[in-house]
Amino acid sequence: MKKILLGTTAVVALATLSTEAFAADKIKLGLGGFMRHYVGVSNHDEVAVAANGGANRGVKLQQWDYSEIHFKGDTTLDNGLNVAVKVETGATKTGGRAQGVVDVSQLTISSDAMGALTVGSTPHAGDDFLVRVPQVNGFDWGDTDKFGAVAVDAATDSAAFATSSVDITDMGAKGGKLKYVTPTFSGFTGYASYAAAEVNGSNITIGVAGRNGAHDASTMGVAYEGELSGVAVSADVTHFRNNGTSNVTHGGLNVGMAGFTVGGGYSDFSDDATTTGVAAGVTQNNTLDGNAWELGVGYETGPYSLAVGYMSAESDGTFAALQQNEDTKWNVGVAYDLGAGVKLTADYFHSNANPEDTVAAPTTIAEGMETTVSGVLAGIEVGF
Repeated sequence: MKKILLGTTAVVALATLSTEAFAADKIKLGLGGFMRHYVGVSNHDEVAVAANGGANRGVKLQQWDYSEIHFKGDTTLDNGLNVAVKVETGATKTGGRAQGVVDVSQLTISSDAMGALTVGSTPHAGDDFLVRVPQVNGFDWGDTDKFGAVAVDAATDSAAFATSSVDITDMGAKGGKLKYVTPTFSGFTGYASYAAAEVNGSNITIGVAGRNGAHDASTMGVAYEGELSGVAVSADVTHFRNNGTSNVTHGGLNVGMAGFTVGGGYSDFSDDATTTGVAAGVTQNNTLDGNAWELGVGYETGPYSLAVGYMSAESDGTFAALQQNEDTKWNVGVAYDLGAGVKLTADYFHSNANPEDTVAAPTTIAEGMETTVSGVLAGIEVGF
């Protein structure tokens, strides 16, 4: 009888311990994200399509917002592995992703010895480590077009304002992929990612026929972050391959001292799949071949910060003309940190698009007319 009681007690104790252990190990999600609201004025000479009245836009009062909600949490197992989950969803209907659309849904397993392995709908590893021009807020080069309501959608805005086919702001889509980041050695970190189909979304089944519409993609590179002789240094060299033939190679460098940060990045674009064309008897390169570079300086003291940046991009464009598409952009931003994740911001931007001339005297951007857009905006950014 005593043995039976002892055995029963042991089973009950083990079951209780197991139940408590499983309950304690469950990941609890925390809430985070950001909300950004801006108002301002834009002025541009773009000739709009008939859907927008067929007239120059001129001066226009604008309101622009961009918000996201993040759910994330992690736990460390008894063997030392950390398991983390993150879900990001859009929380705005203008200027960013549609409300309620899940943009990131990823699972990461990591440790100090093995590094981090991520699976799910997530940005490419190259995106996580790109060293860019100094910025004081979330207003990037592509956002100037969104705020100015130009060339975001040819059906509702115009043929194209950002006429260059190359973009330095990111690398690839946030679809389903595998991503690995090495442990950091003496400031150096290696990284790589692979997507079976370079599209947004997590449930990807790719067959021979499907590869024609959604090819695979990968990034790989190395980044450095540390201090050399009292100077803060961050740098990256990253390669992005898409559709088996499209390649982007990026290099970036930032150096900082006494509140100042100077730096930027350069990207070279090539696409072997595009057929070489001939215009006026002269052989051209592929339409997506080109380059983009950015350079800027930032300064921070106490709650105040300032950044000035310049970007230039060009691509070979269509085969109908000999010229290249050329874009240039300026951005000046200031910010004041109120604390508790709340920041006031203001920006001035100026963008110029100089596309190929397809007619002798172009009158629209689609024909090659040079256009400009500039604007000022002020807003509040809240992180939570």
